[in-house]
Amino acid sequence: MQMKTMKKILTDFLYKEEIGLGKSQETLKTYRTDILQFIKYISEYEEVKEFNQVNKMSFRSFMAYLNRQKLTKRTINRKLSNIRTFFKYLSAKKIIEANYSKLVTSPKFEKKLPTVLTSKEIKILTETIDTKKLIGIRDRAMIELLYSSGMRASELLSLSEYLINFNEREIRVVGKGEKERIVFFSKTAREWILKYIEEKKKQYKNYTRDILFVNSKGGELNPRSLRRIITNYSKKINIGKEITVHTFRHSFATYLLNEGVDIKYVQELLGHKSLSTTQIYTRVSKSFLKEVYLRTHPFNVTNNKD
Repeated sequence: MQMKTMKKILTDFLYKEEIGLGKSQETLKTYRTDILQFIKYISEYEEVKEFNQVNKMSFRSFMAYLNRQKLTKRTINRKLSNIRTFFKYLSAKKIIEANYSKLVTSPKFEKKLPTVLTSKEIKILTETIDTKKLIGIRDRAMIELLYSSGMRASELLSLSEYLINFNEREIRVVGKGEKERIVFFSKTAREWILKYIEEKKKQYKNYTRDILFVNSKGGELNPRSLRRIITNYSKKINIGKEITVHTFRHSFATYLLNEGVDIKYVQELLGHKSLSTTQIYTRVSKSFLKEVYLRTHPFNVTNNKD
């Protein structure tokens, strides 16, 4: 089995993940990048010609190589996780006799709590947007929707107007693993989305209801562009927090928990398969509440001045 054959097996794996399991293009991209890096390494440095030759030492050697690249523990963990998923597939397909990826220990690191924004910070952010232009109206609509619904970036970008019920303020989204759920959005978000659709119809000859949020030419908006849009606004307001597209989802979940919403309902709204994934927001919620208390409680503020 030469490197070309190993790449063909990777292609089959990616096809199965996309068509069979409905994995997003972003997930498939990281799978391809990380697994190809592993294939290239074992071919060049370990002289491995087929996956069945990969052993525990192959993985240890690769982990040492990644450490020498000065990668973060989080990045190394992601790569190892993707490679493990691939080797689980190889084992199921009887391509390998033993799956040594299960014996490799992941680097330990303290999970960083997600960044969240206060209502005041959201207001500062939205007020920096120039809504006299169509692009600004689009950006305001996207941010209002992200914050009030808690949807993922991939879910936002795949939205069509057909999936939105404006009267009930509900959206049917298709999340990870092609799992459908209903999310809700605010009156403010509805106002900006409707305004955006109205202006979009006037400006773009190629207007279609199939895509809600489009780029400056009326085509599909991609994840990289969305990240760049949010980063630019983050730099403009400069509040000392790193704001990403996912920050709005974190803020949405934290706000609901702070308001006493049952964590199981929050899990459903976020589309989390496991409750343990949602539980990190209980830590964020406590941390966030303490931060607000230390900054605003009269007794604490008075003591800080002494």
